[in-house]
Amino acid sequence: MNRIEQLVKFIEEDAADTFSRYALGLEYVKLGDADEAEKCFRYLFINYPDYFGTYFQYAELLQQMGKADDAKHIYKKGMEVTFQKDMKTYSELQNALANLEMGI
Repeated sequence: MNRIEQLVKFIEEDAADTFSRYALGLEYVKLGDADEAEKCFRYLFINYPDYFGTYFQYAELLQQMGKADDAKHIYKKGMEVTFQKDMKTYSELQNALANLEMGI
């Protein structure tokens, strides 16, 4: 059983397993399957807004897919959610958004 199959099995056993869904998205990114990765990250973004790691990875993926405006939206939403809850993540999102807006 490969890593993706294993993660899918974990999610089938527990649909609320945010870590496995996040890890599955990262595996799809590694394989270059942006559409499947986006599905994983979008699911977390919609259903688990307090899973902070999603915002950076999702926005970065959208940026790579040429969806800069969508990426900006995700960075900003992540900044709203993490503000005063996780300042390290907030700062990382803020820096990533600034870089995107400056074209870096």
